[in-house]
Amino acid sequence: MPRLVPWRSFPLAFAFLSLFGCRRLHKEAFEKAPLVRGQVEVVRVSETGGLAIDRIRFWSDEMAAPRFFLALVPKTSSPIVEAFILNHGWWDRPEDLLKHLRVDEVYSGMRARGEVRPAVIVIPDVRFSNFYRVNSRRFPFPNYLSLVAVEVAGVVSQHYGIPMERERWAIGGFSFGGYLSLDVGRHYPGRFASVSVISGFADSSWTFWPAELSNEGPLDALGRGKYTVVAPGPPPHLFLACGTTDGMLTQMTELHQTLERLGIPHDWSTAPGGHTWAYWSSVLQPMLRFHLGTPTEGRKME
Repeated sequence: MPRLVPWRSFPLAFAFLSLFGCRRLHKEAFEKAPLVRGQVEVVRVSETGGLAIDRIRFWSDEMAAPRFFLALVPKTSSPIVEAFILNHGWWDRPEDLLKHLRVDEVYSGMRARGEVRPAVIVIPDVRFSNFYRVNSRRFPFPNYLSLVAVEVAGVVSQHYGIPMERERWAIGGFSFGGYLSLDVGRHYPGRFASVSVISGFADSSWTFWPAELSNEGPLDALGRGKYTVVAPGPPPHLFLACGTTDGMLTQMTELHQTLERLGIPHDWSTAPGGHTWAYWSSVLQPMLRFHLGTPTEGRKME
């Protein structure tokens, strides 16, 4: 279950996350099976009349190790042409979003009521042993960026035939998953049309879709840094939400105010709740409507 973390500064956040990183990297038996570069392993985990859940493992060059994601695939008579990448929190596993949020059941119900469009909902494994490492000056372009925006998206596109067109892709997440999603949206605005940040936070030094691109500061071996825009594009549609008793409310409010000051349109929602599965459950349906809503239920495709 997510824990309430009273983060007041990023150094404290990094230290706290690093301290507990070791307890969140437990691997199930399937994760320990060998996998070679280029190999993609697909397992049908479950199936109902309207939805299938696949688990896909692949070799990540970015992580130099096998990684996996869950894919919720609606059964339709027409090809599916959209994908929504949904990222879990720091202490969680992809399976936790099914166990605690019942994403599969909620999405299936909304689909049956005609509230959302068919899309592959992708829940990647975004666990890392040390948060400070992937955000330090030695690693100015965190490896989760390429893992999610390039590798996971690439495998999804190839396996499910999702076109790599901006309006076909969305990304969002809870807690660290929201932070990650916003960072991906900053570096790859030309790849993701919408981004949601739930109970997350942002680095105070981040820039958001500036008119002039900058590549200042430390760069990695490929010339990428904190301000590098890999796939240029306009600001994505943004949805921010946080519970009123969440320890992240101050950071989320500051993010909301920063975007307002910059004139970047976004939806901002607060409601009673903390850094808990209960609050996240309450915002899941609005989140799905925002990204995948039909013309009468949410944001229209452009």
